[in-house]
Amino acid sequence: ATVASLFRRHQGRVLALTGAGVSVSSGIPDYRGPNGTYRVHGGYVPILHHELATQHASRQRYWARSFFGIRPAFRAEPNAVHRAFARLEASGHLAGLITQNVDGLHTQAGSQRLLELHGTLRRVACLSCSHTEDRDRFQHRLEELNPQWALFWQEMARTGKEPARRPDGDVDLPPELRYEDFRYPTCHCCRSGQYMPTVVFFGGNIADAVRARAIDMVDQAQALFVCGTSLATFSAFRLVTRAREHGKEVLVANFGQTRGDQHATTKLEVLAEDLLPPVQTLVARLQALHTRLASGDAGEAGDEELLVTLTYYVNQTSFIRRRMTLLQGRVSDLKSRSLRLGEHRAQQSRQVAEWVHQERQRV
Repeated sequence: ATVASLFRRHQGRVLALTGAGVSVSSGIPDYRGPNGTYRVHGGYVPILHHELATQHASRQRYWARSFFGIRPAFRAEPNAVHRAFARLEASGHLAGLITQNVDGLHTQAGSQRLLELHGTLRRVACLSCSHTEDRDRFQHRLEELNPQWALFWQEMARTGKEPARRPDGDVDLPPELRYEDFRYPTCHCCRSGQYMPTVVFFGGNIADAVRARAIDMVDQAQALFVCGTSLATFSAFRLVTRAREHGKEVLVANFGQTRGDQHATTKLEVLAEDLLPPVQTLVARLQALHTRLASGDAGEAGDEELLVTLTYYVNQTSFIRRRMTLLQGRVSDLKSRSLRLGEHRAQQSRQVAEWVHQERQRV
């Protein structure tokens, strides 16, 4: 009810900020959740931007692990949370969405006004000439350069022994495979540049244009809804602080502590998959009720249910207050009629009992 009320109060002016927690139901682990990468794999250290950009050995390590990890990542499909956000946008309740995720699932679900703050795994870019290429096509080039690795992958897939994956498509490789044997292509446009995924790695910087757009989206919104993220990255955290500095309502929904808890006007301890689908359903139901009220076609059968719904979930506008008064009058009238009917039946029962008593005395 709290989240639904947020969407109703700020109709079409709520901005969502999501993280890895919204993709857990799609089979992609988060970082800091109950079964997150940092909890399950305590020694996990993500690759850093400068390592991938400057070190041949680091690029071998990354592309070898990504060679195995990208396939299951691309098989993931949008879940009920992604679809709920897309429906909230389509119904006019959500102004836009900023995601820290690089899995592309918000796009697949149908979100249109979307900013991928940290980029996407679905493309690679040359560090020298900025030429971009689809990750699927790049995967085929990796397979051509590493045929034995491709055969090993096929065997792993056949036996169901795929390695555990990370939110960024990274995996742990079997010990029999050596990074030093893995080959990766240079840019086929400039012939010398090195490719990197179009994502912001740890230690990297968000492009100025992306940062400016994120700030503009926050400034244009009336409220910020943070979902499925601990806000550990500064790029996301500063959007929360900016929203609060500008007096905007900030609702944080995450299972576990977040960096932005002290800045939130409301904090909900909840998993994204337990929250968003019912919220979207409730918002849609309230919209339908509002439409029925506006048309004057609420109907008597659902009046009492409608009264309860309006009492708890809808803003107290003068029009709604008048409608609620009318509904309360109907409910009171029904109760009075029921009471009168009960009294009438009681009187009839007394009359029958008196008649029976008189008949017995005559006999």
